Amino acid sequence: MKLNNEKLEESKDKKVLILPCSGIGKALGTVTRWTAYEVTQNLKPHDTRLLCLARLVVADDESKKTIQEHPVFTIDGCPKKCATLNVEKNGGLVAKKYLMAKFLVKNRDLKLGKSILDPGEQALELAKRTARDIGTDIDNFMEESR
Repeated sequence: MKLNNEKLEESKDKKVLILPCSGIGKALGTVTRWTAYEVTQNLKPHDTRLLCLARLVVADDESKKTIQEHPVFTIDGCPKKCATLNVEKNGGLVAKKYLMAKFLVKNRDLKLGKSILDPGEQALELAKRTARDIGTDIDNFMEESR
């Protein structure tokens, strides 16, 4: 999955940006954010950076520049794909995109709780499993990009 983008080649900081949906009001949105935190804080802190979707929604200049200079992995909570669409709308290149609902289907043994603020322990397990899959993809991407 090599990126053919001169701006990405010029970047000094070769980190992969992780952009989760904001998912306000939805349990999968919460799990999406938990997944992004797991990737950026625990699994791949030296290879990744968390990006805030709200800054792209308002077309913040610094965020736009950042997504144009770095590969972005988006994690969308629902089929509206707000994270992916906002990267594309602001001139960034989505290197890899994920839809959290597909991870939920893949992990049918886990059930989300009904609370948006705390969808439960199984939701946390879903976030950790998903983060491990994304971490593997980051390793593969970094290796291919060298």
